[in-house]
Amino acid sequence: MRQKLKRQIWKWREVLIIAPSVAGLVVAANSLGFLQPSEWVTHDHFFRLRPRELVDTRLVIVTIDESDIQKVGQWPISDAVLAKVIKNLKAQKPRAIGLDIYRDLPVEPGHQALVNVFKSTPNLIGVEKVVGKTIAPSKTLSQLEQVSMADLVLDTDGKVRRGLLTIKGQDGQTRESLGVKLALMYLKSENIALEVINPNKKHYRLGKAVFTPFTGNEGGYIKANSGGYQILLNFRGTQENFRTVSLTDILENRISSDLVRDRIVLIGSTTQSLNDYFFTPYSSTVFNTRSRFFSSPEQMPGVVIHANLTSQILSTALEGRPLIKSWEEPVEWLWILGWSLAGSTLSSALLKVNLFRKNVLLRWTVLGLCIISAGCILLTGSYVVFVEGGWWIPVVSPFLAFTGSVIAIALYQTLELQREKVDLEILLETTAEHYDSMTTELQHQAETAMRHSERRLAQFLDGVSVGVAVLDATGKPYFTNQKAIELLGKGVVASATVDQLSEVYQIYLAGTNQIYPVENLSIVRALRGERTTTDDIEIHQGDKIIPIEAWGTPIYDDLGNIAYAIAAFQDITERKRGELERQRFIDQLYELNQANARFVPRQFLQLLNKESISDVKLGDQVALFMSVLFADIRNFTTLSEKMTPQENFKFINAYLSRMEPTIIENNGFIDKYIGDAIMALFSRSPDDAVKAGIDMLHRLAEYNTTGTCQERPPIQIGIGINTGSLMLGTVGGYNRMDGTVIGDAVNLAARLEELTKAYGVSLVISHHTFLCLHHPVEYCFRFIDQVKVKGKSEIVSVFEIFDADPPELRIGKLLTKSMFEQALFLYNMNSLREAGQLLQDCLKITPRDTVAQIYLERCQQIEIAALVD
Repeated sequence: MRQKLKRQIWKWREVLIIAPSVAGLVVAANSLGFLQPSEWVTHDHFFRLRPRELVDTRLVIVTIDESDIQKVGQWPISDAVLAKVIKNLKAQKPRAIGLDIYRDLPVEPGHQALVNVFKSTPNLIGVEKVVGKTIAPSKTLSQLEQVSMADLVLDTDGKVRRGLLTIKGQDGQTRESLGVKLALMYLKSENIALEVINPNKKHYRLGKAVFTPFTGNEGGYIKANSGGYQILLNFRGTQENFRTVSLTDILENRISSDLVRDRIVLIGSTTQSLNDYFFTPYSSTVFNTRSRFFSSPEQMPGVVIHANLTSQILSTALEGRPLIKSWEEPVEWLWILGWSLAGSTLSSALLKVNLFRKNVLLRWTVLGLCIISAGCILLTGSYVVFVEGGWWIPVVSPFLAFTGSVIAIALYQTLELQREKVDLEILLETTAEHYDSMTTELQHQAETAMRHSERRLAQFLDGVSVGVAVLDATGKPYFTNQKAIELLGKGVVASATVDQLSEVYQIYLAGTNQIYPVENLSIVRALRGERTTTDDIEIHQGDKIIPIEAWGTPIYDDLGNIAYAIAAFQDITERKRGELERQRFIDQLYELNQANARFVPRQFLQLLNKESISDVKLGDQVALFMSVLFADIRNFTTLSEKMTPQENFKFINAYLSRMEPTIIENNGFIDKYIGDAIMALFSRSPDDAVKAGIDMLHRLAEYNTTGTCQERPPIQIGIGINTGSLMLGTVGGYNRMDGTVIGDAVNLAARLEELTKAYGVSLVISHHTFLCLHHPVEYCFRFIDQVKVKGKSEIVSVFEIFDADPPELRIGKLLTKSMFEQALFLYNMNSLREAGQLLQDCLKITPRDTVAQIYLERCQQIEIAALVD
């Protein structure tokens, strides 16, 4: 086990060395921040490629652009204008109003009016700047504690990717951002408040969301400033993802009556001249998202960034929209190592293929395609988990690890090939110097070894227990071992030719006095390049005959020409004798099995899941759902009294031998013969039993027309069929047992057969069988009675099947079927006169209808009995 492990380690040594080394270099470069800008670019592309999200209807942005400033005539806009805007918005009862405009100084006219509005609007939030060069809030709003901070966090490339939720000001008080303040006010109306999960780690729950602070190394960040409480922004989108309305429309009340009702309103500048614009992931330095042409990066107004943060908090808390998440650093290292291992393993496996080792262009083309494919897989997978789950998984570092490992392995393999080439050249030079001196010595050693080998081979062949004979390329006998001399009666006859081999060595065709054809001898066919085996050969030594099995094989020289033909052969007298005895035993066993099959049907053994009769044991049984058929000869006692015992057996066997095939042909088997009666079982379908009964009646009709019928009257049989659950198994004692079936279904079938005598019909079935027929309309049938099984409370309906009746009688029954069944219905309803009239009508059409005649007599008897009473 240890040696095997060592071999595997040595085989993959370049992978085990290069993969961790490349991964370590990439991790080091990433830790130093070299890959941070590239990861940011990938992250930004994912935002731009992400499907556009729906407009957040919970927020409305009041925009202030150049046309609005021109309309009011000044900037900053006066306190009077601002007061009117807030009053108009306040009239629609929004949940919160965020004023993203610094108001640290009055802007006349209308300052007092604005102060009054501030004091009367408790859901209005103003802003201040806390970080860096500070800007104070409105004194009125500060006194009312309706102030938030408007600061944004910029990355080193000037983009906003993080949201600042809270920060401590210079006075030590914690300031909430505008987005947080507005979101909390909105959620308060939904009875959702902030809960502390872990005060040490600053983990908070807000509705369905759990917030964890940014630590500085999430995603593509390396040792970023994590001051305050920051989270990664999961932007909803640009300004198009929010409802907007202009300042002018608010001033002139050109808005719908419920535009801002129960919503958050943000008021802020969207004009470029006021410089409240910032770069975000949607700011592409390659092409503009609107024009799709090369242009300067598109910036986002600060008020829209605040709206995105507010929307993110609301969506996460109310709908469970994912926050941007990332792996811990150790997991990211394993991720990089995994891609490094994948690249090195793939590169090593490909470069071990000879096709790539020899063709440099093909090698680098394939490796390039592998790198491109890996990059596509990595980008696609990372994009999918970003869109679906909000995971920011590193892309650049694992791709560099994969690419670096592929290239490193390729360079290593190239150096190995060059080293092997140099070693081979040195080996060839050394070999050439010693070749001449070694050639003579090798030839001498080869000749000595050959002579020694020939002597040892001859000694070995003399010791084997089979005969061995060798012909040279011309067909002359070359060698025979001791066993061959014993079997052939002579050794090498040097003067014998190929055509004389059979005659010289007295080789005959087995079982004849005919010389064996030389061209068919295994050793001669070996001279033609064939490998053969024959066992139809006999060697005659006087009165002794030896049966032989022989194998022939050609022996080739270094040029591929046949140098010798060798044959091995052995005496198979004992084997022939054993084969004869085995065949005799097989024949006896077959005859015994055939005899057993006559007593125990093969189908019986199959239903018991037994291979042969020897596997059957007393008490073996199985529960089955089957159809049971009983058939009996009418008035057999009277017939048998007129015949001798010998004639009785001859008659019964002649009858049964005609019935048996019909049962077998319809997938049934005979369970037992009960005197002149037959009991048959059908396991596949009740249709098989019904068809077998019909065929039996047809065969009986043919049998009644044969010549033997002149010596006796035509015979009639009755057939009863029932379907149901029964037990099939073995009964008896240890010295004598029999196969049988037991159950109510069997008893009912026997009872139905007896009913055929009472009604003078040939074939009846129970309603159990009738309901299991696939297509009952295929048969000629009619309902004839309901009977109660002896010892049971169940009523069984009885149907007559008259397909085998004589044509005239069958057609009559079909014509009167509905009339007959209506008469039976009236009979059972005790309407005897109406029933009797219908039965008389049936008999006019079909005078031989015994069932109709029986019911007519019953009606008349009941009526007479009623009159007498």
